[in-house]
Amino acid sequence: MKIIMFSITPLFPDRVMGGAQKHLQAVARHLGGLGHAVTILSTGRADTHEPFRWGERVTVLPRLRFKQPFPGPYDTPAYNLAYNVQEVGEALTDADRFYMHDGEFLFPFVYGHVPTVVSLRDNVYPETQLGSFLFQGDALVVISDFSRRYYLNTAGRFFPGLTERLTVIHNGLDWDHFRPTRSEAILKLVPVDPEQDAIVLHPHRPEVSKGLPQTIAVAERLVRRHGIANLKVLVPRWIDVGLSPDIRAYYEAARRDIVERGLADHFLFHNWIPQELMPAYYSLGRVTLSLGHFVESFGNAVYESLGCGTPTIAA
Repeated sequence: MKIIMFSITPLFPDRVMGGAQKHLQAVARHLGGLGHAVTILSTGRADTHEPFRWGERVTVLPRLRFKQPFPGPYDTPAYNLAYNVQEVGEALTDADRFYMHDGEFLFPFVYGHVPTVVSLRDNVYPETQLGSFLFQGDALVVISDFSRRYYLNTAGRFFPGLTERLTVIHNGLDWDHFRPTRSEAILKLVPVDPEQDAIVLHPHRPEVSKGLPQTIAVAERLVRRHGIANLKVLVPRWIDVGLSPDIRAYYEAARRDIVERGLADHFLFHNWIPQELMPAYYSLGRVTLSLGHFVESFGNAVYESLGCGTPTIAA
């Protein structure tokens, strides 16, 4: 079959921005491995606009014109939206299936003639929630029973037949990959000493709801009240730092808070970690903190960390 996929989030040949994109890659590669021809239309950016492949039969075309960087992808002129509609519409003219990742292509008239699967990856972002009310596909996939109940009791109130078309497919976790791992390669990206440093991990996107203020407060208590002088808190820098004034402001505010608390020597902001090194990264930590108020439909980091032998404290 010829399968067209949609991702409003930019995709990269060698980097993964988050859990949703990791699972999109896994689904696409699996379908390609079954012999299907998979084409993914995603948002292009200055640093990713050339086509690339995720496998022998999986092609990514980063050519859509949604607003970047995140958030507010629909905050773009109407001519860009018209371009996006035309690009997806033309790709679907001879498609056998359409798969919409995150439910964020909010133009159901474009895909009405193609058997369509929509997957909702969260219960938080506006475009995903709006997409649930605009759902006109053949099957709706959610990733947890919590999400199933969430959407059946909101958008499902107005779609009596949604229960029969909704399926829970839990995110997979590869325990052969996420296991305790030692690697010198990770130490070239994150200059710490696991033998000497008490390492705390904060492996999250730069959103206040992901809990960095709480991590900073915990670090201060560990140093001041509990005397852990060798504390090192690792925080990844988001891929979009160079493109977004808002994200730069987020990190600058965090750094000011850290300096004012006298914790500058205890925090290390490092580059985004490649997926293949994530097990080694998790294995560096004494503990992983996930203390924010982001209501996860399924939080990947907490379980991946546990698989690598590092306890997780989650709110």
